Amino acid sequence: MNSDQGHNQGHNRGHNQGRDQGRDQGKHHGHDQDDEIRRLRKRVPFETTITIEYDDKTVEYKHSYDISMNGVFIRTGQTLPVGTRGSFTMKLSMGMRAEWITGQCEVIRSVSLDDGLSEEDPGPGIGVKFTDLEPESSRKLYHVIRYNQPA
Repeated sequence: MNSDQGHNQGHNRGHNQGRDQGRDQGKHHGHDQDDEIRRLRKRVPFETTITIEYDDKTVEYKHSYDISMNGVFIRTGQTLPVGTRGSFTMKLSMGMRAEWITGQCEVIRSVSLDDGLSEEDPGPGIGVKFTDLEPESSRKLYHVIRYNQPA
């Protein structure tokens, strides 16, 4: 074995030990990360405007009900059919500051007054899933959700 091989083996051994330690630490962080993911998938009350463009049409909704990293429920009598896909622009306000996020979306739930609403339903409206968010939009949304989570 030449001196370079011995050096590399020692280096790899130390490197693997560090990686194993990181893996052990990752288990703890993984649990925290899972909790964080669950928390961010929870919906937080948030009222804002959202514009959805689909099939050469544009609809502006003024009353979102709640929001998560996965989507938003919009209170409206002007529902769209489940499966409608399009792009969206949504205003995120935190105090005096406003940000805009954009992405792709799909209507996954449509509730009308004719559906016989239960007490848990926020009213007629549409559930919109975010199918594609730009990284910057995702970051902005993440901060708004964390900011609006109950203590």
